[in-house]
Amino acid sequence: MKSIKFQRGIGLVEVIVALVLLAGAVLGFSAMQLSAIKATDESLMRTRAISSIKALSESMRVLPDSSAVYRQQVNTIYTNNKKANSGYVISDYCTDVDTYKAAAPNCTTTNCSTAQVVKHNVATILESSCKKEIALNIEVCPGTSGINERQCVIAGWNQTKPTMNDEKFSCTNASGAYKPGSACFIMEAY
Repeated sequence: MKSIKFQRGIGLVEVIVALVLLAGAVLGFSAMQLSAIKATDESLMRTRAISSIKALSESMRVLPDSSAVYRQQVNTIYTNNKKANSGYVISDYCTDVDTYKAAAPNCTTTNCSTAQVVKHNVATILESSCKKEIALNIEVCPGTSGINERQCVIAGWNQTKPTMNDEKFSCTNASGAYKPGSACFIMEAY
């Protein structure tokens, strides 16, 4: 019989086991990083959406008797590009915004009527939101009508439509509850 000598160094099996464990740890870390990046992107889009909604809401507050005109102007641009139950494409919306902006008066250099100021403000704010890849819309908030009517300013991005109805890609359902997986933000303005 031969005698067994003491082993020196590391065997191939131990190296392979160590590499498998290291690879598992690296893959787990990579998955965690991807999740963190996705959360950061979502946070950035929400911050941009709040900025756009805030600009539109503040513009509406400066001209309090014009909220219906603001809603009509914003909805006209959104409705031109709306296709029921289809995917929403922000580039189509922004093309309509560019057309609207070209026709809007420049109230920074000339005196304008209230309606012209609204059109100028809407064009400027929507152009800014398009640069952030966000579509805006204004609807009457569910459950508010008459004397207590409030405007819901809706920002949508990715494939989410800035609407409050039961369509497939809408931000919320008709009662105002967010749909799972929607990429949008709503703020009341009054």
